[in-house]
Amino acid sequence: MQDPYVIMTRGFKNLVIDGETTGFEVNIRVPYYRGIFLSSVHYLSLKVDGEPVAREHIRIIVSGQAFSLDEMQEADHVRWAFGASARLCVSRVGGLVPGVHEIEVGIVIRKSYFPHEDPEHLYDFFDLWKDGKFTSFIEAPNFITKRMTLVQ
Repeated sequence: MQDPYVIMTRGFKNLVIDGETTGFEVNIRVPYYRGIFLSSVHYLSLKVDGEPVAREHIRIIVSGQAFSLDEMQEADHVRWAFGASARLCVSRVGGLVPGVHEIEVGIVIRKSYFPHEDPEHLYDFFDLWKDGKFTSFIEAPNFITKRMTLVQ
């Protein structure tokens, strides 16, 4: 499992624009042994010190392209390679205070080998088809936590 490597210690910093701290960022890696298209991220959440960050305050940057979490669902042209970092940029007036923070990332990757729908039941090898979708198609979120120090 790639869990220990998902949250990167490099790049954890406040975002400063024109001398004003407008938020913070943390780098993450895809927790899947294959690279994926960004639209394959079914679920992504972020908590800082136990406090959830609202979806609308998070932008993800992959391969130099920035997306809101809603826009990410349509980014089927952007590849997030295994081992490559993505930046989670969070809008938060004043950013974070320097010191130790607990970062939690929740993530679910849709597996490319299971289709969204299978009306003809061509892929129902193990009785996975229930109520119009595969029961194992979406896994439970994987939550990864790391204590990190913000120096700035």
